[in-house]
Amino acid sequence: MDAIYRRLSHFPLIKYNYSSKFLFVAFVGIHIPLIGIIFFVLNSPAELLSSKAVIMLVLGLTLASTGVTLYVLRRLLSPLLLSDKALKEYMSRGVLPALPTHFPDEAGRLMMLIQETINHLDRLSTEKRQMASLVTHNLRTPLNQIVALCELVKIDTDHLNTYIGQIETITKSQLDTLSRLLEQLAATVSSIGHVELLEYDVNSFIQDEVLKLKSAFAQKNINVVQNLSKENLHTNRSKSNLSLVLQNLLSNAVKFSYDGQSVTITTARKDNQIQISVKDEGLGFSEKYAKTLFNDARKSGRRGTANEPSIGLGLHLSKKIIEQTGGSLQAHSDGDGKGACFTITF
Repeated sequence: MDAIYRRLSHFPLIKYNYSSKFLFVAFVGIHIPLIGIIFFVLNSPAELLSSKAVIMLVLGLTLASTGVTLYVLRRLLSPLLLSDKALKEYMSRGVLPALPTHFPDEAGRLMMLIQETINHLDRLSTEKRQMASLVTHNLRTPLNQIVALCELVKIDTDHLNTYIGQIETITKSQLDTLSRLLEQLAATVSSIGHVELLEYDVNSFIQDEVLKLKSAFAQKNINVVQNLSKENLHTNRSKSNLSLVLQNLLSNAVKFSYDGQSVTITTARKDNQIQISVKDEGLGFSEKYAKTLFNDARKSGRRGTANEPSIGLGLHLSKKIIEQTGGSLQAHSDGDGKGACFTITF
């Protein structure tokens, strides 16, 4: 920030008013010639006080005063010029600015508002990219299920209606998830993020999410245990976001479990917070692996127990999405081969 604007912001009389700074500079600039003439008259010998000398002095002081005043006024425009530059750089190159936000006058409040708006827009943009990535990631499991069911249709025509029904259930479930996500994104755009979210029952929500993966659980003979709280648990957290994260955790539980093992979903209220836990008996992870568990692992994602592929991005995005809504996602395992437990708290 320009030194002149910063120093003028320390003067109590003009600290809180941007226009007062301009008026103060203009007032001082106008009176410099008058002060100079008074000083010259009082301190010069009588023989130098000719009309020509006074006129030349007035012209010189006026020109100098005008130049200095215009220069200082130009420097006072620095908050506006800096704001303009920040907006242009963000719009053209996506560069996040670091505008000063502590000045109390109108220009300072403008810079603070621009900084907060750009930060908010950048968070929205990042959240949408992350949600789109997680949607793509989560679609792999149901699409693989549909492909597997289509293969069964070819070789087992006796259960054709059963397979078609399962395909229909999976497809409707994913369409519902995508529709809710698109509605949320549209609402976010129209209200710049201040979306009024409806309250819903967490336990019913869990049951619906488990049904979406019924076919995936059946393919590995996974026993699903729903240990749901008897207490009514309600929340207004984004249903689409929570669905994306929970679908990812449940898909991972299936992927990293062996045939015939169990997956337990637990809901509870603890310390006035709602907790949702997904626990499996599968591969688990070591203490060393836990340190990088939520990192972007697109180059090192491990395969499932049936050699299922992994993008290595799901947990990374899930943690970010939960944290952006003020919650947390934590993981625990007693070691390799001892299963894993992932807990969402909000």
